[in-house]
Amino acid sequence: MGLFNFKTKAKEEEKVFQQENLKRLESEFDVTKALGVKKYPEATQFIYDKERRCFVVVEGPEDTFKSKNPYIIDFDQVKDAYVEVEEFWTEKPGKFEIKEPMQNSLKMGDFDKVFWRYNIFMHIETTHPYAKHIKYQMNYNTIITRISGLRLISRRGLELHGEYKGEEIKKQAERIEEFAIHQQEAVGKEKMLNLVTHNGPDNMLDRLAVNYFEQKFVDRMNTVSKHLNRAYRICKILGKI
Repeated sequence: MGLFNFKTKAKEEEKVFQQENLKRLESEFDVTKALGVKKYPEATQFIYDKERRCFVVVEGPEDTFKSKNPYIIDFDQVKDAYVEVEEFWTEKPGKFEIKEPMQNSLKMGDFDKVFWRYNIFMHIETTHPYAKHIKYQMNYNTIITRISGLRLISRRGLELHGEYKGEEIKKQAERIEEFAIHQQEAVGKEKMLNLVTHNGPDNMLDRLAVNYFEQKFVDRMNTVSKHLNRAYRICKILGKI
């Protein structure tokens, strides 16, 4: 059989598979829960049927996803599931700023001057014939923040770049949660210290700006933790803990 005929046959087989998949979606898939960012209609969702032990990964809300005919994957087909965190910095805050070269050359004095960026990806490896490796970004928008310039805390980003599996995902989520709590406490201590020493901004607008920036940083750290916790839940649902 020639290469052209082989490809044609493969496409025909996949088309038949898709038709059967759609029938199964419409008659044998009841949504237990959709896990993902609900704020954006285009965000990717992990949607599963607990009773039938299967799931789909698809862009869009749970009330319309079946029309897109995403492949149904059985829990037993999952070989591995893990989360990947991309952490890097740029000199500017723009949404589509390109990763700066020499990421490891940043000096401690510049930790709070650059913009730290986070993307969190879910990976699911399966034995499904047409969806062997699923990778999707859990945070719809890149999480962008600056490390707070508080004297009580100074660090190089979250030091979170890498891949995590099972309980390690939960461990990292808890670490970031604790960091956010400590940062929140440090914000209060810094305010008190400024009041005593009169080192804070004298202008009311400047004080509001500083407080807003510090709270934004805490919120962004909590967002990172929230996505990690969702990744852990997905791994737990799939039995990969």
